[in-house]
Amino acid sequence: MNSFKIAWRSIQQRGFGSLLTIVSMGLGVTMVVAVLTIHGVVSQSFRANNSFGYNIIVGARGGGLQLTLNSVYYLSKPVENIPYEYYLAFCDKETRGRDLKNSIAYHAKQAVDETMELTSPNLPGSTGIGAALSNALIKDAFDFQQTSAMKLNERGLYKRYTHIAVPLCQGDYYVDPETQLAFRCVGTTPNFFTDLVLDIDSDKKFQFAEGRNFVEKSEENGLFECVVGSIVADRCDIKLGDKLQATHGDPDSSSAHIHEQDYTVVGIIEGTGTPNDRVVFLNMEGFFLMEDHAKTIEKDGVLKTEDDLNAETEDEVVLDPLDDSFFDDEGDAPETAGDNPTASTDEPTPDTPALSEEDEFARKQNATRIPLPIEQREVTSILVRTSLSDEVGAIGYFLPGQINEGDLETTLDWTPYRPERSQKAAQAVNPVMEVASLFQVFVDPIRWLLLGLTCMICIVSALSILVGIYNSMNQRKYEIAVMRALGANRSRVMTIIFCESVLLALMGGLLGWFLGHSLNGLLGMYVEDSTGVPLGFFDFAPAVDISVLTLGFIPDSLISVSVSPELLVIPGLMMLAVVVGIYPAISAYRTDVSKSLGK
Repeated sequence: MNSFKIAWRSIQQRGFGSLLTIVSMGLGVTMVVAVLTIHGVVSQSFRANNSFGYNIIVGARGGGLQLTLNSVYYLSKPVENIPYEYYLAFCDKETRGRDLKNSIAYHAKQAVDETMELTSPNLPGSTGIGAALSNALIKDAFDFQQTSAMKLNERGLYKRYTHIAVPLCQGDYYVDPETQLAFRCVGTTPNFFTDLVLDIDSDKKFQFAEGRNFVEKSEENGLFECVVGSIVADRCDIKLGDKLQATHGDPDSSSAHIHEQDYTVVGIIEGTGTPNDRVVFLNMEGFFLMEDHAKTIEKDGVLKTEDDLNAETEDEVVLDPLDDSFFDDEGDAPETAGDNPTASTDEPTPDTPALSEEDEFARKQNATRIPLPIEQREVTSILVRTSLSDEVGAIGYFLPGQINEGDLETTLDWTPYRPERSQKAAQAVNPVMEVASLFQVFVDPIRWLLLGLTCMICIVSALSILVGIYNSMNQRKYEIAVMRALGANRSRVMTIIFCESVLLALMGGLLGWFLGHSLNGLLGMYVEDSTGVPLGFFDFAPAVDISVLTLGFIPDSLISVSVSPELLVIPGLMMLAVVVGIYPAISAYRTDVSKSLGK
C-alpha cells in the first residue's frame, strides 16, 4: 500500500478531528479567495475604465477625484453644475452657432434688429427695385451685426484642442416600481454612443443588443427617448417601447419626487462590463425640459452687446423664457439631428400601427416641445477627448492646468451672455491621473495590507494542520510502532505524515476555494450596487506578476510570468503543510518501537 493510501486511511480513522481541521483551513482559504477576488476584480475594473475615449473631464470646482468618480463610475454625487457655455467652448462653430440661436440673447437681439429694420427709412430716392435692394442691404447689415455680436460663426474657445466633447447631466434616478432598485439617470447627447469608445487601444465602441441610439428629436417621441444599460434592462425587465419615469434627486431623500414626463426606451446596449451597464441614458434635450431642471436667470446681464441693447429692451422681450410663444411661429429653435419637419397633425402611415387617443395626444405634445434656451441650461460635467493630432497626449496634461488657473476669464470673448458667472466656475481634471492617485494613496496600501492579512490567514490555517497532527501523535505511537514492526522504515513513516498534511491542506484548500467563490456569487449583487463592477462565481482575481507576490525579493528580470494569486493559494498551502508537518514527522521518526509496543 502506498503512502497516500495509508495517510488517507489515517485521516478517515480520525474522521471528526480531521473534518474540523479541514473546515478550519477551508474557512481561512475562503477569506483569502474572497478578499483577493473582490479586491482584484474591482481594482482591475477601475484601472480598465480609465481608458475610455476621453482624457479630460470638466466639471464644477471641488474635488477632482469626486468629479472623476461621478463622471466615469457614477459613484459619487455631483458637487454642482456648470453653465452650458462651458460645453460650447469645446464645440465646433456649427454646433455652437446652432445652440446660440436657441438663446434668449439671440432672440432678444433679433427682436431689436427687426424693430430697427422696420423703423429704418429707405435709402434716399429708392423706390420699387431700389427700395427692395435698400431693404435687403439693411437686413444684411443687421444680420452681419448680429452674427458678429453673438460670434455665431466662431468655434469654441477650446475647439482647436478638442476632438470629441460629450456633456453629462446628472441628478435623477430610475427606480423600478416592482423591485425598487435604483439606477442612475444621465442626460447626454447621441454622440456618447457614436463617438466615444470603450477602449482607446482597441477602438471598441458601444453596440446595441436591441433597438437603436436615441436622437435629439424624433417624430414619434419628440425629445424624450432613452437608452438603457444591459444590467438595468435585465434586472428591471425593460423592453423596447417601455415608458420610464425618472425620480428627481436621491430616491432615499424625502424631497425626491417622480417626474411626470415619460421617456420611451428605444435601445438597449450590449453588456460592456463597465458602469455604463447600470445607467439609463436620457436625451439631454428632454432632460432640460423636466421639472426643476431649468435654472433661474436674472433679467440683467443676459446680453453682452452694445450699450443700445439695454435693460429696457430685455425687460420688454424676455417675459417668460419657458413660454413657447417667445419663439417665433417659424420655429427658430435650432434644428437638431433627427428633426422631422412633419407637422404634429400627421396621420399614422399605413406601416405605423394606430395609437390610442392618449398615446396620440402625448406624441403630439412631445413633438411640439421646443428645446430649453441655453441661458437656463447647466451640465454636470463634460467628457473631452483631445485632438488626435496630439500623439503624445500633451494637451491632456497642460489644458486642465490652464483652465484651473483661471484662463477661462477669456470667456469675455467667448460667450454673449453672463460671462462673469462662467469665468471661474469650473475645473478640469485628467481622469487617468486621478485614478492613479487614488490607487497610489489609498488602494495600493490597502492591497498590501490585505496581502499581509491573507498570508497570516494561510499561516494560521497551516498551523491548524500542525496542531491536528501533533495532537494525534500520542494516540498514534502504537500504530507507528506496528508499522515499524511490519517492516516500514523511518523514512516511510515520515513520508506518510507528510502525505497526511498535504491531503488535509488540499481538501481544506478546495473547500475554501469553493466557499470563497460561492461567497463572491452571493455578494456580487452588493458589490455591483456599490461599485458598479459585476462579480460572479467564476470571476478570478486578476493575474499579477510573480515578482509582486515575492515582495520584490525576486527581480522582474528573472520572473516575467503573470498568474492569478488565488491559483497559488492551494499550492502554497500544500508547501506550508509540508513545512508544518516536519515536526510531527520528526516525532514519528523518533518513536521508540519497543516502548510503544509494550504499552
